[in-house]
Amino acid sequence: MSAPSISTWMVATYALVLVGVAWAFDQMAKRTSRRAAQWQTGDFVYHEDHDAWKCPEDQWLWPTSFDPENRVMRYRAKPSVCNGCPVKDTCTTSTTGREVSRAVDPWPHSEAGRFHRGIACVIAGLAGMLIVGQALISHAVPDLLVLGSALIGLAALAAPLFKHLLATPAHAPDHLPARTAHEDSVAAAIDKYSTRWGTGMRSKEPKNS
Repeated sequence: MSAPSISTWMVATYALVLVGVAWAFDQMAKRTSRRAAQWQTGDFVYHEDHDAWKCPEDQWLWPTSFDPENRVMRYRAKPSVCNGCPVKDTCTTSTTGREVSRAVDPWPHSEAGRFHRGIACVIAGLAGMLIVGQALISHAVPDLLVLGSALIGLAALAAPLFKHLLATPAHAPDHLPARTAHEDSVAAAIDKYSTRWGTGMRSKEPKNS
């Protein structure tokens, strides 16, 4: 039995390298997304037990709406608090209170996550097509054994990248109104005046344990 051809080894190796590139791209996009989220929230701390954020000035930002288009929860501080804050100029220019958003779905179910994961899946798919294409050209048994092994290894490595296609994102919160970014800004402008008299946004802070 003759040895596999050099072209077969090259295609198999290149295909596996492409899977590595796909994973590297996906992880790079994931880290970038996390850094962007951290930049947007700054020194604000999310308290999962209250589903609220606390700013560096110890003020709370409570959930106000859920954006079904971008699948993010929006949190906003009371305008009366933000507008009188001594560090407002370094925090926000909004007169309706500082807003913070949080993605409700894990990576890669956000809009940006699905886009970048899709690119990674395309790269992995091209790797599989290279192996299949080489198998159609090289009919020798040793070549097919190498290509078959490479295809099995590729499928095992790439399967987690495609797994998100079978997952279902979390359902929308029932206790919050569903609003787009524009609708939320309009509602916040209305809240600016209603919260002045204590009838708007949630104002009760959690008790210290």
